[in-house]
Amino acid sequence: MNINRRDWLKKGILATAGLSAASAFIQKAEANTLVRKELQLSLSPDFELQKSFAGMNPPAVMKARLGANENPWGPSEKTKQALIASISESNRYGRQGRADLIKLIAEKEGVPESHILLGAGSTELLTASMVAYGMKGKIICGDPCYISGNEEKIPMEKVPLTTDYQYDLSAIEARLNGSQSLVYITNPNNPTGAILPADQLKAFIDKVSDKIPVLVDEAYIDYAKDPKAECMVGSIVAGKNVLILRTMSKLYAFAGLRVGYAIAKPEILKTIQPYCSGGFDISVPSFAAAIAAIKDVEFQKLTLTNTAASKQFTYDFLTKIGYKYIPSSANFLLFPIKMKGSDLLSKLMAEGVMVRKWEFDRQHWCRVSIGTMDEMKAFSEAFTKIVS
Repeated sequence: MNINRRDWLKKGILATAGLSAASAFIQKAEANTLVRKELQLSLSPDFELQKSFAGMNPPAVMKARLGANENPWGPSEKTKQALIASISESNRYGRQGRADLIKLIAEKEGVPESHILLGAGSTELLTASMVAYGMKGKIICGDPCYISGNEEKIPMEKVPLTTDYQYDLSAIEARLNGSQSLVYITNPNNPTGAILPADQLKAFIDKVSDKIPVLVDEAYIDYAKDPKAECMVGSIVAGKNVLILRTMSKLYAFAGLRVGYAIAKPEILKTIQPYCSGGFDISVPSFAAAIAAIKDVEFQKLTLTNTAASKQFTYDFLTKIGYKYIPSSANFLLFPIKMKGSDLLSKLMAEGVMVRKWEFDRQHWCRVSIGTMDEMKAFSEAFTKIVS
């Protein structure tokens, strides 16, 4: 008889726990697993890129990959050395590496180790948060923001941004009526790149977090002018119901190495922990690399310096050709375009340049990642050729 593990598990539970109770448990568990897998896929930057460029023929030479907000200058030499040195230990599970990384992150963030939960990239932790809180009520968020295109998978209540494309915290607060289970804020926001003033966000958290938890997705906080002052870790230290998500995919160049973490009080981490690996899906080489990367402050400074130079070049280029843009506190920028986004994508792709498109506020937009100076020059040349 051909039987798989899931069927075997079902039959075992049904035989020992009773039909009705086991059936309800299995249906709920399978539904959560399916939702989690579909949601994690939909939130994946690489999946979004594939969906955006479906049906397009890739160019023979890709001059500039500027669609996924990756770090084009990494990983650093010290990170590479740590990866190579750890290969001989990759036949073992990473228990010690996991403990060492949690300790290092806790020291860096100024919180107890019990306040840190690891994930294979922050997408895993974001997915876990959406599933855990989505089963309790609606996720209230800005529109647009990183999750705002997933209303089919997440019970969402979207609040339009302000006229200057910032989160409308007053409007979000006014909407809270008990039907929502979580406030989701991406700061700096994606796709706009705008960052909320720290005092405003902290005041908002002080007002609402006793009633409803606030998730602050700080994937791009390292690119802010003063990351320590503008992050919300202080609210967690003060005992507020705040969940912060961080990724090493950007500043540390770990998009393919998959390391992220959550910061919150232990009782909040326990809410999302059943829906993620807690870092057990991170490989031994990735643990070693992450520890080396966090300690490599010089590479972090180099990335920030290079990003600032490439961003300023792009600001100047757009201004010169008469395009406005939203000032960005991230490693990408968003600007309105004068054609359909799909047309821009296909024409730029034909020139060997990859970007992303958005459509909101009755306007088509281009989001371009900040790459090397050569990549930004390739973007500027291709964009000029298309719009001239």
